[in-house]
Amino acid sequence: MKISTEGLKSFIPDAKIEALLESEKNASASRIRDIIQKSLDKNRLDPAETAALISVKDPELRHMIMEGAHELKERIYGNRIVLFAPLYVGNECINDCVYCGFRISNKECQRSTLTHDQLIEETKSLVETGHKRLIMVYGEHPMYDPNFIAETVQTVYDTKYKKGEIRRVNINAAPMDIEGYRVVKSVGIGTYQIFQETYHQKTYEKLHPKGPKSSYLWRLDGLDRAMKAGIDDLGIGALMGLYDWRFEVMSLLYHTIHLEDTFGVGPHTISFPRIEPAIGTAFTQHPPFRVTDEDFKLLVAIIRLSVPYTGMILTAREPIEIRNEVLRFGVSQIDAGSSIGV
Repeated sequence: MKISTEGLKSFIPDAKIEALLESEKNASASRIRDIIQKSLDKNRLDPAETAALISVKDPELRHMIMEGAHELKERIYGNRIVLFAPLYVGNECINDCVYCGFRISNKECQRSTLTHDQLIEETKSLVETGHKRLIMVYGEHPMYDPNFIAETVQTVYDTKYKKGEIRRVNINAAPMDIEGYRVVKSVGIGTYQIFQETYHQKTYEKLHPKGPKSSYLWRLDGLDRAMKAGIDDLGIGALMGLYDWRFEVMSLLYHTIHLEDTFGVGPHTISFPRIEPAIGTAFTQHPPFRVTDEDFKLLVAIIRLSVPYTGMILTAREPIEIRNEVLRFGVSQIDAGSSIGV
């Protein structure tokens, strides 16, 4: 696969985001209430409105935002939570992301890729515990090409055990070219996830010095290519802690708007994991933009209000007390356990 960024442009307006966060930092209580009501009427928010919510410092207004998110979630999703299990197929990787335990230069990382038989056994184990939905996770490596991914997905679908089976397989893998996406689509995948990690381009380029992932624009355009290949069930995400969470939330909204404007449909899901310590990875011990619990709860509520109909995924890496709170006012999907090395 040849990576080409010719003709690609970023749709993340850095200067505009910063300007909106500045201009909306003193939004009145009445404006905040109006914005929440717009969301409760099940309308996606505009960037200026999301910026106003992000800038709220007053504890009472923050509480109002969280309660508004709770009410919106109840109206649209009720008490329903989608549960899925992560299945890590392989952690070989040719990238050198500063914050990732799977990076190529990390000598402390033990590499492994499931064999065909191991994949069947892992699938049987998950089926036996009642799972019907998986997300299959792959590092970025030549061995994990579209044909390999398609074959492993098909193996999971073909595995029946004690009258149970996996009915939906989502994918978290590297960006592909259009033909690669078509190969993967042919086996009937669910959602294809690509996390931008950070939408702040200068920060992205510093944190991804080597490998195909070093191209910010190739990754940013990854889901556009998926759409062009016929995959319209997509997941976006940012790794919170690499850059200012306020900028990342605004960028997730701009990515949503870009997909809606370009293809007529936004992302199926949004993910927002916080960076966690990874073996052999000093960066993760002191991330430059660590997100506090209070800010994390607020950003979940703001994403919920900003995109009422988009699924929100929480990883099981969060402490149970945080999970219980954000499940109440935003999250609609949760994984059954994850440890991904970042």
